[in-house]
Amino acid sequence: MMKKYLFLLTLPLLINCEGAPAPEATSPEDAEAKIPLDDRLKRDVEAALEIPATEKYVFKIYKSHLNNDSILDAIVTVNRMDYAIDQAIKSKTEAKAAELGYMGNYNFFFYYDGALDQLSVPLPIASSPGRPLDISFEPIVSPTKNDLIVEYRIRNSAWRSYYTVINEHDLVLAFRWKVFDYAGEEKPEAIKHDFVESKAGIGKDIALYTSSIDDYNPNIGDIYKYEPKITKKGTLEFLFYFDPRVAKFRLYPDGPGSDFARQQAKNKGK
Repeated sequence: MMKKYLFLLTLPLLINCEGAPAPEATSPEDAEAKIPLDDRLKRDVEAALEIPATEKYVFKIYKSHLNNDSILDAIVTVNRMDYAIDQAIKSKTEAKAAELGYMGNYNFFFYYDGALDQLSVPLPIASSPGRPLDISFEPIVSPTKNDLIVEYRIRNSAWRSYYTVINEHDLVLAFRWKVFDYAGEEKPEAIKHDFVESKAGIGKDIALYTSSIDDYNPNIGDIYKYEPKITKKGTLEFLFYFDPRVAKFRLYPDGPGSDFARQQAKNKGK
């Protein structure tokens, strides 16, 4: 009886094992696809910059449509201020580095192309890492997609770099100009950046006006936390249009700031 009981008990188990489907093998591609995008970007950024697990740094993701497809793209920024300080300490140049605002390649950004599911190489912005990169988007070159604006600090000045995507996938630097300078000093400079309907294409032109900082006081405190308000007060100094042949913003040949305009002004002054 014992043998028969054991046989009856194990028989259904044998049938179940034979009838169960074999577990499907998970491919590396499938496993990768299950990782949330933000986690993948953070992992890949840390690998690209060789950031150790012990380092404290600032990591941000900004999502936008940077080309004409319907898939979201992204800009990833990394600020390595702590690393900049550590490097200065190791090289025994901390005092000088602090005086110069720890200038160097400690602010980075990456371009993530959503359609290709690809992250660019690290794109360093030589700047003062006391302030992370400021990221914004604006449809400048074309109304059907956004362009990237990266603002950064170099000691007591601020600059903007404008990037656009060409050939649907290639991010290129199209324009760069100062926003303000000599902040915290008696006579700071300020330039108002504005966008106006283009006379040369379907997008917008970049107009630069000589201006001043609203309600300026030299006692600005921490320069890297300082956010001046600049409104349009002066004259139009320069007007740039986007030239698709070179993927750059260029001065109008006879527009404000051009050699022709300067010569005209010189002739009137005679």
